[in-house]
Amino acid sequence: MASPLGRVLRSSTTIFTFGSLDNADLPAFGALVAAEVGPTWVYGLVYEVVIQDDPFVRQVVAATEGLTAERIEDMRQRRQVPVEITALTVAYRQGDRVYQRLPPRPPAALQPIWACDETTTAQVLADFAFFRTVLNAAHCPSEELLAASLRRAAACRPPEQEKAYLLEAGRELARLLAADLPRLDAILRRLAP
Repeated sequence: MASPLGRVLRSSTTIFTFGSLDNADLPAFGALVAAEVGPTWVYGLVYEVVIQDDPFVRQVVAATEGLTAERIEDMRQRRQVPVEITALTVAYRQGDRVYQRLPPRPPAALQPIWACDETTTAQVLADFAFFRTVLNAAHCPSEELLAASLRRAAACRPPEQEKAYLLEAGRELARLLAADLPRLDAILRRLAP
């Protein structure tokens, strides 16, 4: 099994933030990540990546002489300030069943966070009940997040199923956002390749 992306810094029922020291292997915006909470797996969509600064980085930025690409990469790898990644909780799994709703409990502090593979992403995002969770999340760029997660979920399917998945998602969005056509248009435009 691959190593975890990072460990939980803080969490709530609706979001979890985890830290990572690896700048090179950061999950993409809209990627599905997971944490094991007892017999349950909690799934979230990455919507924010924050790279913190510290006094050392400020000094290096001010001293522009002698900064080679190798030296900058060395400094990035040696920093002890974690990258903070926040995910919106959209589903959980108990046994073989996926529920697209908030989990009974959020991940605990220091719980490892794992990247979801294509099979898991396709299974967890197969249904569209998570749309409301994303659309109602005021603290994240919901239109961008929904479009990015749908593009990623479609890419996790066999090529002949990608278009059908996106068409079905578009129909569900049209139903949910029939009274908010500008928002619907914004999401659909973001779904285009």
